[in-house]
This record gives sequence, C-alpha cells and structure tokens, in this order.
Amino acid sequence: MKGIKSSFKNRKFKMGGYQTLIMVIVIILVIGLNLVVNKMNITVDLSSQKMFTLTEDTTNLVKKIDDKVTLYYICQDGSEMDQIEKVVNKYDGLGNIKVVKKDPVVYPNFSKTYTDEEVESNDVIVVNESNEKSKVVKGADMIITDMDYQTMSNSSYTLDAEGQLTAAIQSVTTADATTLYYTTGHQEQEMDSTFKDVLNKSNIETKELATESAESVPEDCKILLINGPQYDFTEAEYNLLSGYLKEGGKAMFFLYPTTTEKMTYFYKLLSDYGVNVVDGYLIDSQGSYSSQYPMYLTPTLEDSDLNQGLSDTQKVVIPICKGMTVQSDVRSTLTVENMMSTTEGAYAKTNIKAETTEKEEGDIAGPFSVALSIKDTYAEKTKGSGYATEIVVFGSVTFESASFLETNQFGNRTVLLNTLSYLSGEETTTLAIPKRSLDKERVQIQESDRIFFVVLLVVLIPLALLGTGLYIWIRRRKN
Repeated sequence: MKGIKSSFKNRKFKMGGYQTLIMVIVIILVIGLNLVVNKMNITVDLSSQKMFTLTEDTTNLVKKIDDKVTLYYICQDGSEMDQIEKVVNKYDGLGNIKVVKKDPVVYPNFSKTYTDEEVESNDVIVVNESNEKSKVVKGADMIITDMDYQTMSNSSYTLDAEGQLTAAIQSVTTADATTLYYTTGHQEQEMDSTFKDVLNKSNIETKELATESAESVPEDCKILLINGPQYDFTEAEYNLLSGYLKEGGKAMFFLYPTTTEKMTYFYKLLSDYGVNVVDGYLIDSQGSYSSQYPMYLTPTLEDSDLNQGLSDTQKVVIPICKGMTVQSDVRSTLTVENMMSTTEGAYAKTNIKAETTEKEEGDIAGPFSVALSIKDTYAEKTKGSGYATEIVVFGSVTFESASFLETNQFGNRTVLLNTLSYLSGEETTTLAIPKRSLDKERVQIQESDRIFFVVLLVVLIPLALLGTGLYIWIRRRKN
C-alpha cells in the first residue's frame, strides 16, 4: 500500500499529471474557440478569385440604398447549395438588407406573394419592402454549368451569385430600366451572351430596331447601338439615325474592321461629328499584345473619364481594329476626345486580303485613334440641359467579345461599363459583377521543385525525426 501511495508522489507522476492537465486545458480552449467562431460565423475566404467575398461595387451600391430590401432564400432544409448559400448570407446585415430563409415544404405558397414565376429550391426572391418591387434570381443562373458536347458531360462550373443578386437589388431599388435599341438589317455583329449579361446586370433592356422599316427611333430609346454593320445604310436610314442624333441622342458605335463594302452613309454619321474612318485594318508591332500578332492591339489609354477605374495590370485588347482620325475644323459646339490611340509606328493595311503584315505600298501611316468619345451641345440650346448628343465609337466589334468581358483580367469590361454609364446617365450601370470559375485550379510544379520536396518530405524530415528520437533515447539510457 505504501508503494502505491508513494507512486502518486514521485516526480514521474507529477510530470505526467502536469502534462495531462495542460492537454485538457488546450482541448477545452480549442473546443471553446471553435464554438465562439461558429457562433459568430467567422470565415476566411481563401479562394484565389475571392468568390465568397462581396466586391466593393456591391458594398458601395448597398450603402446608397435607403429602401429596405429582403433576400428570401428559398430552400428546403438540408438541400442548400453551399456556394450559393455562402454568398447569399454575405448580404445579411449589409446596409438595409436582410436575408430570410424560407423552406418551401413548410411555406408552400410563400413565393406566390411576390411572383407568379415557378420558384425552385435555391432560388432567391429579392424584394424591395418599400415599393414592393421584386425579382426572382434562379439558382441555375447563379451556378452555371457548361456542357462539353463531345464527351456529353459537364465540363465546367461558373459562380455568378453575387452578379445576379446585386443586379436584382439594383433593379428593384432603381427606376425603370434603361432601354437600348440595336440596329438590324446590315449583318450587324450579334451580341453574345457575355455582352447581354453585362447589359442585363446593368439594368439595361435591349430591343431590336429594324431601321429599314422604322419611321423613327422610338422615344424610349436611351442608347442606340450600331454593332459592327457589314453592309451600308440607305440614305433614308441615314436620315432616320441622323435625326435621332441631332435631337440629343446617345449612341455607341462599333466598327467592323474587315468589311469590303462601301460604307458611305454609315461613315457619314461619324463624319458629321468630326470623325473620319481610315480604310483597312491596323497593324501596330510596337503596340501589340503579342509580337506574333501585330494586329492584336493594346492601345495607349489617353486621359479620359471613360478609361477610369483600370488597375495598373489591366490591359485593353482590341484584335483587328479600324483606325480613325479627328477632323481639324469641327464646329464650336462639338468636342471629340481621343480615348485610345496607336503608336507612331502603326499603319492601316488597306488590302484586306494581303498575306503579309509587313507595310506595303498603299498602306496608310499612323498614328490613329481606336476609340473616341463625342459630345455636341447644339441640341441643348433649344431643348435644355441633358440633351447634348453623346457618341462613343470603338474601332472594332472584337472589343466586346466574350474573351475580354468575362473577367476583369482585361480592361475592356471596365471601359464598356464606363461607356454605358456615361451614355445612360446612370452611375449604377458600372455594377456588372463578373463571374467566378468554380473549376479546380491546378498548380504546376517544376520537376526540380518536385524532386526537392520529395527528398525533403520522404527522406530528410523522417531521418531528422529518427535521429532526434535516437539521441533522446541514448541520453535517457545514460541517465
């Protein structure tokens, strides 16, 4: 019995007791800390694209909203899509926004209060409680699946939750949508889904304008889009469009760089506002995105409000572009501002079918403008403030292609949004949040690095641990 009692008093027992006590304290602290963190909903977004972190555009928009907005997250308990739920919850408590989760099994008729649309699990109903406007954001629009039709399998996933939700908040808290009319009948470039997505998120509604049969440009037209026609307008169509512009119209022009047709009346619309279009497409080796493709321009960005908001790493890229020059004798009411320009070494390749990019006889020496903003205040003299004619011209329809609008890697998206904001007069049109890819990111490790880490983890560290343990064992044997 004495031996048992003495064993509880010896040094080994005391040291073991201290170690056990420390372990118990650490375990209690870890459990307590986890409970506190979970209770406070503290998370850290470690994704490279910050896909679960709201952008400054969203937070700045919400700060300006006085109306009370509720996001009703429709989802049966246990059926939540994790990516959507994480983003939706980020809006809770942001400004005057609150998030309320509604189980459609418990509340089967809830959605009918706000919409006649069929609402499914993981949809969100965005409701402005102040004016009772509402909009449904579909779960299928927040997580987009792209199909690989060769393998007939889902090839990639894209998260667009913030973009869709912020656009819906903007829609229910602002006045009626801006209406954009786009001309048809001259083989204009069709707007792809990315461009349409930018317009939709900017609260801009699109309508077709068949100029050949139209008697006038509709009164609700806030922006007129002429999107790279390949065939010319007629004199009657020119008069129609010219009349719209003279009355203080707002327009955005994109040029088709390789058309071989005479574009007399289309170019006259621009000539009336001080802009001449150069024949052919541009070559600029010094100002190109790649030395192998001198027709892929990265133009010099001039001091223009429409170029604001670009980071130092963002480049505007325009593959295959027409050049423009500004007339020297424009009228006093007209201001033509150069937004983007080529280098001095640029030239226009007038032979569209040429098999070389080298400068040939007949090519036109630069430099040129590739994007211009135009303002004519003449209409304001009779119609008052806000009726100035405003036009923005880009040298190529490729400026708006999906490759350069899908992400903020390039500056095209920012410039396009600035342009839409400028022409519509709506500051909030710049809030088209880009999508984020949900595809797994692969890290490429060089062969030399791979060998180093294999040797370190498989050989060196185990040997170091083994040697340390052997040293401690020998020391204890001697003592």
